[in-house]
Amino acid sequence: MEEQYDILLELQKIDIDIDKEEKKKRSLPSIIAGITKKIQGIKDSLKNKNEDYKSLQIKLKRKELDLAEKSNKISKHQEDLYGGKISDIKELKQIQKVIAKYEEEKNGIEEEILDIMEEIEDLNKSIYNLEEDLKGKEREFKKCQEEIDSAMIVIEKSTSSLNIKREEILNKITDSRLLKEYELLRKEKGGKAIMEVDGSICPGCYLDLPSDVIYQLEKNRKIIICPNCSRILIWKD
Repeated sequence: MEEQYDILLELQKIDIDIDKEEKKKRSLPSIIAGITKKIQGIKDSLKNKNEDYKSLQIKLKRKELDLAEKSNKISKHQEDLYGGKISDIKELKQIQKVIAKYEEEKNGIEEEILDIMEEIEDLNKSIYNLEEDLKGKEREFKKCQEEIDSAMIVIEKSTSSLNIKREEILNKITDSRLLKEYELLRKEKGGKAIMEVDGSICPGCYLDLPSDVIYQLEKNRKIIICPNCSRILIWKD
C-alpha cells in the first residue's frame, strides 16, 4: 500500500508540472489581449481626433467665407465712400460707420481664424503622436505574437512529454479507489492531495499536527490523513 502512495506522490509532481504548463498557456492570450486593448484605445482616440480635425476644417472654411464676405462689403462701401457719387455728408458719415463696423467684425473673424488654425496645428501634432504610438504598439503586438507562438510550441511539447510520463505512472497504480480519492482531493486542494511531512506542521494547511500523528508518521511510516485539511500525509525520508 505504501508503494501505491509513493507512486501517487510521483503522479502528483507530474500533475503539478502539467498544471503549471496549462497556467502558462492560459496566461499567454491575456498578454495579447492587453496590447490589443491599447491598440483599440489609440484607434478610438485617432478616430475622435480626425473627426475633430474635419470639424475644424469645416469651421475654418466657413470663417474664411465670412471673412471674404466682410472684405467684399468693405470694398463695396469704400467705393461708395471714395467714388464721388455720394455728396451728402450724413450719408457719407453713415457709410463710414458701416465700414468701421465691418472692419471690427472682420478683425474678430481674423482672430477666430487664427485660433482655429492654432487648434488645427495642435490637433495635427496629437494625430501624428497617436499614429506613431499606434505603429509602435502594432510592432509590439507582432513581436509579442511571435514570442507567444514560440512559447506555445514549447508548452505543447512539455505538456505532451509530461502526459506521456503521467500515463506511465498511472499504469503502475493498481488501486482504482485510491486513485479516485487522489483525483477528488487534488480538485479540492488546489492540486496538492498528498504532502510530505518532515516536522510538526502540515505543509498543506500550515497547522500543527497532533503529536501522535507525527509519531505514527515518523516511527511507523504510516499513511495518515491530516486532521485539519484532510490531505494525505507521508513522512519525508
